[in-house]
Amino acid sequence: MKKLSLVLTAIFIILGLMAQAPDYFNYQAAVRNPDGTPMADQNVTVDLQLIRGAIDGPSIYLESHETLTDEFGLITLKVGDADFFKEIDWENGPYFLGVSVNGLYLGASQLLSVPYALYARQAGEVKDGDSDPTNELQNLTINELSRELSISDGNSVILPISPWKENKTDIYFERNVGIGMYMQPQFPLDIQKNVYGDHDRALIRLKNVDEGPTAYVALALEAYGNLDARTFSRSEFLLTSDEYDDDASKEDFCGIPGFNGMTAIRAPGSGFSILSESVNGSVRFYTTDVKDALFERMRIAPDGKVGIGTDSPESKVHVKGGDIFIEDVTRGVILTSPSGKHFRITVDDSGNLITTETAL
Repeated sequence: MKKLSLVLTAIFIILGLMAQAPDYFNYQAAVRNPDGTPMADQNVTVDLQLIRGAIDGPSIYLESHETLTDEFGLITLKVGDADFFKEIDWENGPYFLGVSVNGLYLGASQLLSVPYALYARQAGEVKDGDSDPTNELQNLTINELSRELSISDGNSVILPISPWKENKTDIYFERNVGIGMYMQPQFPLDIQKNVYGDHDRALIRLKNVDEGPTAYVALALEAYGNLDARTFSRSEFLLTSDEYDDDASKEDFCGIPGFNGMTAIRAPGSGFSILSESVNGSVRFYTTDVKDALFERMRIAPDGKVGIGTDSPESKVHVKGGDIFIEDVTRGVILTSPSGKHFRITVDDSGNLITTETAL
Protein backbone atom coordinates (compact mmCIF):
# COMPACT_ATOMS: atom_id res chain seq x y z
CA MET A 1 0.00 0.00 0.00
CA LYS A 2 1.25 3.48 -0.78
CA LYS A 3 2.17 5.21 2.50
CA LEU A 4 1.32 8.80 3.35
CA SER A 5 2.51 11.33 5.87
CA LEU A 6 0.30 14.10 7.22
CA VAL A 7 1.59 17.39 8.59
CA LEU A 8 -0.85 19.28 10.81
CA THR A 9 -0.52 23.04 10.32
CA ALA A 10 -3.48 24.57 12.13
CA ILE A 11 -6.76 23.95 13.95
CA PHE A 12 -8.86 27.00 14.68
CA ILE A 13 -12.36 28.40 15.11
CA ILE A 14 -13.62 30.88 12.47
CA LEU A 15 -15.35 33.61 14.43
CA GLY A 16 -15.05 36.66 12.14
CA LEU A 17 -17.80 39.13 12.87
CA MET A 18 -20.49 36.52 13.51
CA ALA A 19 -22.76 37.07 16.48
CA GLN A 20 -22.32 33.46 17.72
CA ALA A 21 -19.60 30.84 17.61
CA PRO A 22 -20.21 28.53 14.60
CA ASP A 23 -20.90 24.82 15.12
CA TYR A 24 -17.71 23.76 13.40
CA PHE A 25 -14.01 24.53 13.31
CA ASN A 26 -11.54 24.62 10.43
CA TYR A 27 -8.95 21.90 10.01
CA GLN A 28 -5.97 22.34 7.68
CA ALA A 29 -3.22 19.82 6.91
CA ALA A 30 -0.52 19.12 4.34
CA VAL A 31 -0.56 15.64 2.75
CA ARG A 32 2.85 14.38 1.61
CA ASN A 33 4.22 11.36 -0.20
CA PRO A 34 6.69 9.02 1.56
CA ASP A 35 9.60 10.95 0.01
CA GLY A 36 8.35 14.19 1.58
CA THR A 37 7.05 15.79 -1.59
CA PRO A 38 3.54 17.30 -1.52
CA MET A 39 0.71 15.14 -2.80
CA ALA A 40 -0.45 17.91 -5.11
CA ASP A 41 -3.75 18.14 -7.00
CA GLN A 42 -5.04 14.71 -5.98
CA ASN A 43 -8.40 13.46 -4.70
CA VAL A 44 -8.16 12.08 -1.17
CA THR A 45 -10.63 10.66 1.36
CA VAL A 46 -10.16 12.08 4.85
CA ASP A 47 -11.89 10.50 7.87
CA LEU A 48 -11.97 12.56 11.08
CA GLN A 49 -13.08 11.21 14.45
CA LEU A 50 -13.50 12.91 17.82
CA ILE A 51 -11.97 10.87 20.66
CA ARG A 52 -12.74 11.54 24.34
CA GLY A 53 -10.68 10.98 27.46
CA ALA A 54 -7.39 9.70 26.03
CA ILE A 55 -5.60 9.47 22.71
CA ASP A 56 -6.72 5.82 22.43
CA GLY A 57 -10.14 6.46 24.01
CA PRO A 58 -13.57 5.88 22.53
CA SER A 59 -14.63 7.66 19.36
CA ILE A 60 -17.78 9.70 19.92
CA TYR A 61 -18.04 11.36 16.50
CA LEU A 62 -16.94 10.47 12.96
CA GLU A 63 -17.21 12.25 9.62
CA SER A 64 -15.72 11.67 6.16
CA HIS A 65 -14.64 14.15 3.48
CA GLU A 66 -13.84 13.74 -0.21
CA THR A 67 -11.55 16.60 -1.13
CA LEU A 68 -8.86 17.72 -3.58
CA THR A 69 -5.39 18.79 -2.44
CA ASP A 70 -3.99 22.02 -3.84
CA GLU A 71 -0.63 22.50 -5.57
CA PHE A 72 1.12 22.35 -2.18
CA GLY A 73 -0.74 19.27 -0.97
CA LEU A 74 -2.88 21.32 1.41
CA ILE A 75 -6.43 20.41 2.40
CA THR A 76 -8.85 22.61 4.36
CA LEU A 77 -11.95 21.07 5.93
CA LYS A 78 -14.85 22.22 8.07
CA VAL A 79 -15.21 19.84 10.98
CA GLY A 80 -18.46 19.61 12.88
CA ASP A 81 -22.17 18.95 12.87
CA ALA A 82 -24.57 21.51 14.29
CA ASP A 83 -26.91 19.00 15.91
CA PHE A 84 -24.24 16.77 17.41
CA PHE A 85 -21.74 19.44 18.47
CA LYS A 86 -24.42 21.12 20.58
CA GLU A 87 -24.68 17.95 22.67
CA ILE A 88 -20.95 17.49 23.32
CA ASP A 89 -19.91 18.09 26.91
CA TRP A 90 -16.73 20.04 26.16
CA GLU A 91 -15.99 20.40 29.87
CA ASN A 92 -15.70 16.61 30.21
CA GLY A 93 -12.47 16.24 28.21
CA PRO A 94 -9.78 16.11 27.06
CA TYR A 95 -10.68 15.54 23.40
CA PHE A 96 -8.50 14.32 20.55
CA LEU A 97 -8.89 14.46 16.77
CA GLY A 98 -8.04 11.23 14.93
CA VAL A 99 -7.16 11.45 11.23
CA SER A 100 -7.20 8.83 8.43
CA VAL A 101 -6.33 9.51 4.77
CA ASN A 102 -7.38 7.04 2.08
CA GLY A 103 -8.07 4.46 4.81
CA LEU A 104 -4.64 4.83 6.47
CA TYR A 105 -4.88 5.90 10.15
CA LEU A 106 -2.27 8.59 10.86
CA GLY A 107 -2.81 9.10 14.59
CA ALA A 108 -4.54 11.68 16.79
CA SER A 109 -3.74 15.10 18.24
CA GLN A 110 -5.27 16.72 21.31
CA LEU A 111 -7.64 19.62 20.77
CA LEU A 112 -6.53 22.53 22.87
CA SER A 113 -8.54 25.66 23.67
CA VAL A 114 -9.96 26.68 20.30
CA PRO A 115 -13.05 24.43 19.92
CA TYR A 116 -14.10 25.24 23.44
CA ALA A 117 -15.63 28.46 22.16
CA LEU A 118 -18.57 26.17 21.60
CA TYR A 119 -18.62 25.39 25.31
CA ALA A 120 -18.36 29.12 26.09
CA ARG A 121 -21.41 29.72 23.94
CA GLN A 122 -23.33 27.12 25.92
CA ALA A 123 -22.32 28.87 29.12
CA GLY A 124 -23.78 32.09 27.75
CA GLU A 125 -27.11 30.34 27.25
CA VAL A 126 -27.44 29.11 30.86
CA LYS A 127 -30.62 30.32 32.56
CA ASP A 128 -30.62 31.63 36.13
CA GLY A 129 -33.87 29.95 37.08
CA ASP A 130 -36.22 32.95 37.21
CA SER A 131 -38.17 35.06 34.77
CA ASP A 132 -36.89 38.45 35.93
CA PRO A 133 -34.35 39.77 33.37
CA THR A 134 -33.27 42.67 35.57
CA ASN A 135 -32.58 41.21 39.01
CA GLU A 136 -28.96 40.45 38.08
CA LEU A 137 -28.19 44.09 37.16
CA GLN A 138 -25.95 46.10 39.49
CA ASN A 139 -25.19 49.80 39.71
CA LEU A 140 -21.66 51.22 39.53
CA THR A 141 -21.35 54.60 41.22
CA ILE A 142 -18.58 57.04 42.13
CA ASN A 143 -18.58 59.55 44.96
CA GLU A 144 -16.71 62.56 43.58
CA LEU A 145 -16.09 63.96 47.07
CA SER A 146 -14.57 60.81 48.61
CA ARG A 147 -13.50 59.34 45.25
CA GLU A 148 -15.04 56.03 46.25
CA LEU A 149 -16.04 53.68 43.42
CA SER A 150 -18.64 51.12 44.50
CA ILE A 151 -21.01 48.55 43.06
CA SER A 152 -24.42 47.84 44.51
CA ASP A 153 -24.48 44.82 46.84
CA GLY A 154 -20.75 44.55 46.41
CA ASN A 155 -17.39 46.03 47.28
CA SER A 156 -15.94 49.50 46.87
CA VAL A 157 -12.51 50.98 46.26
CA ILE A 158 -11.00 54.42 46.85
CA LEU A 159 -9.59 55.83 43.62
CA PRO A 160 -6.17 57.52 43.76
CA ILE A 161 -6.20 61.27 43.38
CA SER A 162 -4.40 62.46 40.26
CA PRO A 163 -2.15 65.51 40.70
CA TRP A 164 -3.30 66.69 37.26
CA LYS A 165 -6.24 69.08 37.14
CA GLU A 166 -8.42 70.12 34.27
CA ASN A 167 -11.05 72.62 33.29
CA LYS A 168 -13.07 73.01 30.11
CA THR A 169 -10.05 73.88 27.97
CA ASP A 170 -6.83 72.96 29.79
CA ILE A 171 -5.08 70.28 31.79
CA TYR A 172 -2.47 71.51 34.26
CA PHE A 173 -0.18 70.54 37.11
CA GLU A 174 0.43 72.65 40.21
CA ARG A 175 3.70 71.02 41.35
CA ASN A 176 7.21 70.68 39.98
CA VAL A 177 7.58 68.19 37.13
CA GLY A 178 10.73 66.10 36.72
CA ILE A 179 11.55 64.36 33.41
CA GLY A 180 14.31 61.79 32.98
CA MET A 181 15.47 62.06 36.59
CA TYR A 182 15.27 60.18 39.88
CA MET A 183 15.64 63.07 42.28
CA GLN A 184 13.10 65.61 43.48
CA PRO A 185 12.57 68.27 40.76
CA GLN A 186 13.68 71.71 41.86
CA PHE A 187 11.90 73.76 39.18
CA PRO A 188 8.42 73.77 37.60
CA LEU A 189 9.94 71.79 34.71
CA ASP A 190 13.19 70.01 35.59
CA ILE A 191 14.75 67.88 32.82
CA GLN A 192 17.79 65.68 33.31
CA LYS A 193 19.00 63.02 30.89
CA ASN A 194 22.25 61.42 29.83
CA VAL A 195 22.18 62.13 26.09
CA TYR A 196 25.09 60.63 24.16
CA GLY A 197 26.09 59.89 20.59
CA ASP A 198 26.52 62.08 17.54
CA HIS A 199 22.87 63.10 17.10
CA ASP A 200 19.69 63.89 18.98
CA ARG A 201 21.39 65.63 21.88
CA ALA A 202 18.57 68.12 22.35
CA LEU A 203 16.47 67.74 25.49
CA ILE A 204 13.57 69.85 24.25
CA ARG A 205 12.26 69.85 20.69
CA LEU A 206 9.79 72.35 19.25
CA LYS A 207 8.61 71.71 15.70
CA ASN A 208 6.16 73.57 13.48
CA VAL A 209 5.18 71.46 10.47
CA ASP A 210 3.73 74.49 8.67
CA GLU A 211 6.20 75.91 6.14
CA GLY A 212 4.02 78.77 4.93
CA PRO A 213 5.01 82.44 4.50
CA THR A 214 4.27 83.32 8.13
CA ALA A 215 5.38 80.09 9.83
CA TYR A 216 8.00 80.04 12.54
CA VAL A 217 8.64 78.16 15.77
CA ALA A 218 9.65 79.97 18.93
CA LEU A 219 10.39 79.60 22.60
CA ALA A 220 8.58 82.50 24.24
CA LEU A 221 9.70 84.08 27.51
CA GLU A 222 7.27 86.33 29.36
CA ALA A 223 7.35 88.37 32.54
CA TYR A 224 4.94 90.91 33.97
CA GLY A 225 5.52 94.31 32.47
CA ASN A 226 2.92 96.07 34.59
CA LEU A 227 1.50 94.24 37.59
CA ASP A 228 -1.51 96.56 37.87
CA ALA A 229 -2.42 96.32 34.22
CA ARG A 230 -1.45 92.65 34.13
CA THR A 231 0.54 93.15 30.94
CA PHE A 232 3.56 91.13 29.87
CA SER A 233 6.98 91.79 28.43
CA ARG A 234 7.68 89.06 25.90
CA SER A 235 10.84 87.83 24.19
CA GLU A 236 11.27 84.94 21.76
CA PHE A 237 14.03 82.69 20.57
CA LEU A 238 12.73 81.71 17.15
CA LEU A 239 13.39 80.00 13.83
CA THR A 240 11.52 81.04 10.69
CA SER A 241 10.60 78.63 7.90
CA ASP A 242 12.52 78.56 4.63
CA GLU A 243 9.42 79.99 2.92
CA TYR A 244 9.06 82.90 5.32
CA ASP A 245 7.90 86.03 3.45
CA ASP A 246 9.62 89.25 4.48
CA ASP A 247 6.69 91.34 3.24
CA ALA A 248 4.24 89.35 5.32
CA SER A 249 6.43 89.87 8.40
CA LYS A 250 6.56 93.68 8.35
CA GLU A 251 4.12 94.12 11.21
CA ASP A 252 5.96 91.68 13.49
CA PHE A 253 9.56 91.88 12.32
CA CYS A 254 9.79 95.23 10.53
CA GLY A 255 10.38 93.56 7.14
CA ILE A 256 13.92 92.38 7.85
CA PRO A 257 15.38 91.38 4.44
CA GLY A 258 16.30 87.72 4.10
CA PHE A 259 14.53 86.77 7.31
CA ASN A 260 13.45 83.38 5.90
CA GLY A 261 15.25 80.40 7.42
CA MET A 262 16.72 82.70 10.09
CA THR A 263 17.34 81.91 13.74
CA ALA A 264 16.78 85.06 15.75
CA ILE A 265 16.22 86.46 19.20
CA ARG A 266 13.29 88.83 19.26
CA ALA A 267 13.55 91.22 22.18
CA PRO A 268 11.08 94.10 22.29
CA GLY A 269 11.06 96.61 25.12
CA SER A 270 14.47 97.41 26.60
CA GLY A 271 16.46 95.35 24.12
CA PHE A 272 18.70 92.31 24.30
CA SER A 273 21.79 91.58 26.44
CA ILE A 274 24.50 88.93 26.32
CA LEU A 275 26.12 88.20 29.67
CA SER A 276 29.45 86.50 30.31
CA GLU A 277 29.83 86.46 34.08
CA SER A 278 33.07 84.48 34.33
CA VAL A 279 36.29 86.48 34.87
CA ASN A 280 37.83 84.37 32.12
CA GLY A 281 34.79 84.28 29.89
CA SER A 282 34.60 85.88 26.47
CA VAL A 283 31.83 86.51 23.95
CA ARG A 284 32.57 84.99 20.56
CA PHE A 285 30.93 85.22 17.14
CA TYR A 286 31.36 82.55 14.48
CA THR A 287 30.37 82.31 10.81
CA THR A 288 31.59 80.24 7.88
CA ASP A 289 31.92 80.44 4.11
CA VAL A 290 33.44 76.96 3.83
CA LYS A 291 31.40 73.75 4.12
CA ASP A 292 31.99 71.77 7.33
CA ALA A 293 34.19 74.52 8.78
CA LEU A 294 33.63 77.26 11.36
CA PHE A 295 35.59 80.45 11.88
CA GLU A 296 35.71 82.89 14.78
CA ARG A 297 35.07 86.37 13.32
CA MET A 298 34.88 88.56 16.41
CA ARG A 299 35.58 88.27 20.12
CA ILE A 300 34.93 90.45 23.13
CA ALA A 301 37.58 89.57 25.69
CA PRO A 302 36.92 89.54 29.46
CA ASP A 303 38.63 92.95 29.78
CA GLY A 304 36.33 94.50 27.17
CA LYS A 305 38.77 94.56 24.27
CA VAL A 306 37.19 93.77 20.90
CA GLY A 307 39.08 91.66 18.41
CA ILE A 308 38.00 91.39 14.78
CA GLY A 309 39.84 88.62 13.00
CA THR A 310 41.85 87.84 16.12
CA ASP A 311 41.18 85.93 19.34
CA SER A 312 43.75 87.97 21.31
CA PRO A 313 42.86 91.67 21.03
CA GLU A 314 45.63 94.01 22.21
CA SER A 315 43.64 97.26 22.27
CA LYS A 316 40.07 98.42 22.71
CA VAL A 317 39.49 97.58 19.03
CA HIS A 318 41.97 95.29 17.32
CA VAL A 319 41.55 94.45 13.62
CA LYS A 320 43.62 91.70 12.00
CA GLY A 321 43.61 90.43 8.43
CA GLY A 322 41.52 93.27 7.00
CA ASP A 323 40.86 97.01 6.81
CA ILE A 324 38.48 99.44 8.44
CA PHE A 325 36.43 100.78 5.55
CA ILE A 326 34.52 104.09 5.87
CA GLU A 327 32.42 104.71 2.79
CA ASP A 328 30.79 108.04 3.70
CA VAL A 329 33.17 110.84 2.56
CA THR A 330 31.95 113.12 5.35
CA ARG A 331 32.87 110.62 8.01
CA GLY A 332 36.22 109.53 9.32
CA VAL A 333 38.08 108.99 12.56
CA ILE A 334 37.44 111.35 15.49
CA LEU A 335 40.37 112.06 17.79
CA THR A 336 40.42 114.07 21.04
CA SER A 337 43.11 116.69 21.70
CA PRO A 338 44.82 117.13 25.10
CA SER A 339 42.56 120.11 25.78
CA GLY A 340 39.46 118.08 25.12
CA LYS A 341 38.62 119.25 21.63
CA HIS A 342 37.37 116.75 19.05
CA PHE A 343 38.69 116.61 15.51
CA ARG A 344 37.39 114.49 12.63
CA ILE A 345 40.04 113.31 10.18
CA THR A 346 38.96 112.73 6.58
CA VAL A 347 40.75 112.80 3.20
CA ASP A 348 40.40 114.79 -0.02
CA ASP A 349 40.54 113.40 -3.55
CA SER A 350 44.34 113.51 -3.49
CA GLY A 351 44.52 111.45 -0.31
CA ASN A 352 45.54 114.42 1.85
CA LEU A 353 44.33 114.36 5.45
CA ILE A 354 41.78 117.01 6.41
CA THR A 355 41.30 117.79 10.08
CA THR A 356 38.00 119.39 11.08
CA GLU A 357 37.00 120.31 14.60
CA THR A 358 33.62 118.83 15.48
CA ALA A 359 31.26 118.56 18.38
CA LEU A 360 30.12 115.11 19.41
